[in-house]
Amino acid sequence: MSNNTVTAFKNTLNRELKRMVSRPIYFISTFVIMTFCYVFFLTFFNEGQPNKMPIGIVDLDNSSISRQFVRNLEATQQAKIVMRLNSHKEAREEMQRGNIYAFVEIKRNFANDAITNRRPTLTFYINDAYLIAGSLISKDITYMSAATSIGMQQKVLRAKGIDESRIKGIIQPIALDTHLIGNPWANYGTYLLNVILPGMLQLMVLLMTAFPIGVEYKQRTSREWVENANHSMFAALTGKLLPYTVIFTFLGIIGNILLYKYMHYPLNSSIGWMFLATFLLVISSQAVGVIFIGITPVLRDGVTFAGIFGTLGITFAGSTFPIEQMPMGSRIISELFPIHHYFNIYVDQALNGIDIHYSLISYVFMLAFLILPFFVFNRLKNAAISQNYPTK
Repeated sequence: MSNNTVTAFKNTLNRELKRMVSRPIYFISTFVIMTFCYVFFLTFFNEGQPNKMPIGIVDLDNSSISRQFVRNLEATQQAKIVMRLNSHKEAREEMQRGNIYAFVEIKRNFANDAITNRRPTLTFYINDAYLIAGSLISKDITYMSAATSIGMQQKVLRAKGIDESRIKGIIQPIALDTHLIGNPWANYGTYLLNVILPGMLQLMVLLMTAFPIGVEYKQRTSREWVENANHSMFAALTGKLLPYTVIFTFLGIIGNILLYKYMHYPLNSSIGWMFLATFLLVISSQAVGVIFIGITPVLRDGVTFAGIFGTLGITFAGSTFPIEQMPMGSRIISELFPIHHYFNIYVDQALNGIDIHYSLISYVFMLAFLILPFFVFNRLKNAAISQNYPTK
């Protein structure tokens, strides 16, 4: 790198630092928003799962067996009985008002029918419009219903004089040995935050790449910006974006420390690989941001496209729905998002702890994004000098 390029880079860097401290929006869009995201999401998911969600009980039998079932259900982690209702109609109305997520209806003669092997029905209704709440409550009610059924079978078999050692084999001839890999606690924080927080980081990097460049065109200072860099577009861009690279890399590393050291989310390899992935996520997102503002050197359009791309990135990361099950077109599109490759690294390194060479392709993909700005260098430079784009 020649002395002229180094000087141009330093001039641009100093100029950008002065612009950053002159307007609060730069501080808010970097430190404040990401700090808020960390505090909000880590606090929100502190418990890992929503607990003690309100449900209702319609116990028309009121026998010792039905009361025991109700006590056992209330002892589960997710369900909290807040209403004891007198009829199906009353329970349905409470669910429609949103006062309860579910209700269980125990019909008359439930205990008598169970003892005499008449197979009584235990009915429960769940509002699945609330997907997470509905699925968690359904799991607890189903488990407790099965446990009650097993308990009744045990009593009947004991009454028939069957030996205790044979009862378990009759009730459950096949024993299950379940191992949940990666997230055995079913912690929704582990499931979501390792994508939401990097996704928010990618979004803010995209916006704070398009905005500082686009505002030069809007304020008609773009010519001064390029001249200050001695007409070197490479020096102009690197000098302008370096402060944001440092800030967002620092914030991303802080996020990794919070997730893996403070929240103790699964980390089965060196945290250094996640630091490297975070740095590459930042610079690859900046490269994409340069493309958007380069294609349309208008502040409003560039920021809009960057925002849309950043929002879609969380969808195409592959955490909420597996990429392998998407249509071929969607699978190809997912490769265009840096957050998708970051998520692959997270799964391989943090969750599975496999050898690093399996993740090298994801690191290479993220590095490949750095080629993109070179395609719009001339367009950015011409637009900066001619200033012939609308100041939106």
